Amino acid sequence: MPNNVSIPCQIAQQRYRNAALWKNLWTILLFAFGAAVVVFLVVAIAFFIRQDWLPGAVSTLGTIAQGAAIKWVLDRRTEAAKEEEDAYKEVQNQCGDTRHVDEFRAGLRLF
Repeated sequence: MPNNVSIPCQIAQQRYRNAALWKNLWTILLFAFGAAVVVFLVVAIAFFIRQDWLPGAVSTLGTIAQGAAIKWVLDRRTEAAKEEEDAYKEVQNQCGDTRHVDEFRAGLRLF
């Protein structure tokens, strides 16, 4: 960050960085939960095919519980995305130039 940037602009840029990092972390956690749900579902189906009803039922309940957890994580990720966009608009208002946060945003892309 150059020294000639105003303090409110620096604060806005830091707020954007924090919001973008949190959005990235929630996205990674959402992916991990989704992968775990798929694994639990495959295990439950395998138990039911082998006619192991009790382990299959427990795996199914675990999948349902993870589904509820995924909804909570998805809500947090949605909030983080909104906060990131609000922080980006604040950088536009405070700094006028969004070049630094655009470079940071490009560096955080997962794909």
